Amino acid sequence: MLSNPLSPWRSVLTPQAALDLAIPHLENARIAQSPELALGLCNDAEKALARIRTSVRKAYVLSSRTQDRALCNEIATTYSKIGKLLDSLGRRSKAQDSYKNEQKWG
Repeated sequence: MLSNPLSPWRSVLTPQAALDLAIPHLENARIAQSPELALGLCNDAEKALARIRTSVRKAYVLSSRTQDRALCNEIATTYSKIGKLLDSLGRRSKAQDSYKNEQKWG
């Protein structure tokens, strides 16, 4: 039996799978008409990225492979975009958390 790699929220994801799940949430948050909806979608995007194990993140960050570094940069950029959106929603504390995660991946 195959399991869905994107569900449930508590399961661990590969960096690429987490990014693939986070980006649509972020894109939808940008166009959301309601600040509450945008905030919820940002939260979902962050939850998706948080499903990457710390040990996996460290391995990717320390990797010298171009492909791994590119993925790290994409994840860092996604965290930055989440932070900027949260800032625009007046959630500066949560935005700072996103910026810290951006630094961890960058």
